[in-house]
Amino acid sequence: MLLSTVTILLSLTIQLTNGQLLFPANAAFPPQHAFQASSNKPATADNSGSRWHSQTTQKIPKIAIIGAGAAGSSAAYFLQHFMSVNDTLKAQVTIYDKEDYIGGRSTVVWPWEEDPTKPPSFTEDQPWEEGIEAGASIFVEANKNLFKAARIFNLSLVDHAGEEDLSGGPTMTIWDGERFVYSEAGGWGYWDLAKMFWRYGRSPLYVRDLVKRTVLSFTTLYTTPFITSPSFPFTSLRTFSNSLNLSLPLSVHASSFFSTQSISQLFTTELIAAATTVNYGTPVSRIHGLGALVSLAANGAKAVFGGNRRIFEKFVKHSGATVKLGSKVVEIVKLDPPTGPGGGRAQWVVKTALGGATFDAVILAAPFHQTRVQTFNTALSTVIPPQPYVRLFVTFIITNATTPSPAYFTTPSQKPSKVSKTIFSTFDTSSPASSKPSFNSLNYLKALPPHIGERFGQGQFHVIKMFSSRTLPLEEVYEIFGGKENVGKVWEKVWFSYPKLDPVPLEQPGEGEEEVLAPVRPDEGFYYPNGFERLVSTMETETVASYNVVSLLLKDFYGYTTDKSWAEWDDE
Repeated sequence: MLLSTVTILLSLTIQLTNGQLLFPANAAFPPQHAFQASSNKPATADNSGSRWHSQTTQKIPKIAIIGAGAAGSSAAYFLQHFMSVNDTLKAQVTIYDKEDYIGGRSTVVWPWEEDPTKPPSFTEDQPWEEGIEAGASIFVEANKNLFKAARIFNLSLVDHAGEEDLSGGPTMTIWDGERFVYSEAGGWGYWDLAKMFWRYGRSPLYVRDLVKRTVLSFTTLYTTPFITSPSFPFTSLRTFSNSLNLSLPLSVHASSFFSTQSISQLFTTELIAAATTVNYGTPVSRIHGLGALVSLAANGAKAVFGGNRRIFEKFVKHSGATVKLGSKVVEIVKLDPPTGPGGGRAQWVVKTALGGATFDAVILAAPFHQTRVQTFNTALSTVIPPQPYVRLFVTFIITNATTPSPAYFTTPSQKPSKVSKTIFSTFDTSSPASSKPSFNSLNYLKALPPHIGERFGQGQFHVIKMFSSRTLPLEEVYEIFGGKENVGKVWEKVWFSYPKLDPVPLEQPGEGEEEVLAPVRPDEGFYYPNGFERLVSTMETETVASYNVVSLLLKDFYGYTTDKSWAEWDDE
């Protein structure tokens, strides 16, 4: 999941709630009987295959994991975790990734360097400078897997915040291309609160209640009653969403959902729309309700010092897996189970440009259709529905402009004298289509030290990150920062960053209708945690999805069931 590089400062959720939630949803806490423990969970019928111990050979099963991002790295680690607590569980794991680094959409860049993707050298005269997150940037305390990983791997966490604004102007603004529709002056005095309630009425309080209920609902994922219920490990995303009462917000556009929850249209089209735009690159009118709720991140956002991908590097390091970076999988072939006495399981041949290997199971921890992998003797390409992704343009600017230029934001509706260093855009207000914003967000991340800034000219230079749905023309970048002479460097990275979160129908599709949710186990011995992104796309939920598929795999192969989430296990 790619989250915003900045914490969306939605006042209602930051200050009016105590919950640290990165994935709000609307659901009330499920009743206590919803996740009753069961020691005799029914076996999953479809594609589970025969038990491994029933095979005539005693070989250890070989498992391929395709993708070394949050889902793939954590899947490898969770397999090792289960093997460490139960010596009857065995597996030989190989991880493939087309990139030459671990972390997927969580990666660090140094935009002030000639090659921003390569860690710079450093000396006593040119000390080390930490890089900037180019992808998934934040997580919060409700993200139990990521917080536990940071703790057991002794990774330092830092508050996620942009550069401090001492200009005396607003500290955060929301821009609709015509005017600043909302601004914060900084702090939480009487005037800030009065302005909010005057403009939005009781909507902030209603959203606060939605978030509180969601915190309770979401955290049931980590509890023993859920893990030991028939709902886990889940093979159907639809069944899973129903079990957590997420189906309603999933089934409608966010703008419609919030209108049924007594949230004012003004609040939805301004603050909530800014959140969906920065977090998922999608207007509030074109994203499902759950996706919008996910965007309402509370305060307390954290990041790993040195980059969040360090968590995933540690997962891989401690998994004991064989790692093949720079190895793009180009072909997957299913070998049918042997017939006759003794039977057996299907196997999978995974091929790269350098050759192939045979595995007993595959975990595809990457968007199936984006991988462009060819498949043979399997219906994967038809049972896994296409999932479009948002193409996000991330532009880094090195500038000596203290703030964006007020002249760029001067319109017939406003003439600002000062402009915030943090600007979020909304595309859902009634401003004319011809004047919609050209960017999703703008954030001053940090000031560069003199030994780096002097490469670009005179003055204090800053690192800015902007999100947009297209390449920002250089002339427009110069205009935003007051002229070409104020811009030292512009560098762009393009991602297929997040899934397009269209509403998911409440009911199972009928005959002739297409299913939009991918099966968790689309074929025998083939597991697809990435399908979870159709519901929620975050680093944490990728680890939740991978824990589920690892639990499902071990149940299929060994009949093994766990009674705890990884977050609830004692620290290793």
